[in-house]
Amino acid sequence: MTSNLSNIAIDLPKLLIRQAIQPLRLALRKSTTLPDTQQELAELVNHSLKHQIRAGFTHRFIDILFVTVDNRVFCRRYTYGEPSWHSAFLVDPAGQIKLDKTIVTIIAQQPEDMESIVPAVNQAYADKLKKLGARFMLAGAVEPRAEESTMELILD
Repeated sequence: MTSNLSNIAIDLPKLLIRQAIQPLRLALRKSTTLPDTQQELAELVNHSLKHQIRAGFTHRFIDILFVTVDNRVFCRRYTYGEPSWHSAFLVDPAGQIKLDKTIVTIIAQQPEDMESIVPAVNQAYADKLKKLGARFMLAGAVEPRAEESTMELILD
């Protein structure tokens, strides 16, 4: 408990500053060229300030955090109400992600190697949340139901 409180005390100022300046940083960014390979998609994810996803092509985009592991892109649920983007992708894997201002068509699926990739995805979330100043969110990002909701995003 003390560790979590100290993480919040350390991370909160960093997180607040990031959130305050993000709209300006996004406004100054331009759309990038669409990725042609999975590696280019992973690089775009790593360099983007804002990650969004939508199931299909008519739903609204929602904010979410993507992580990469060996040029593979992953995301997880952090709210568990239904219907959800996650349940929609289980029915129809086609959709889009928005990275800053660039919209990319993807296929979302549960990783075939789920059991072996989960530890690496957990570490990627830990690293990303620490970088963002949001370590206090890590417990929710790596809890069992979050792990079970892991989706891999593949360039379509």
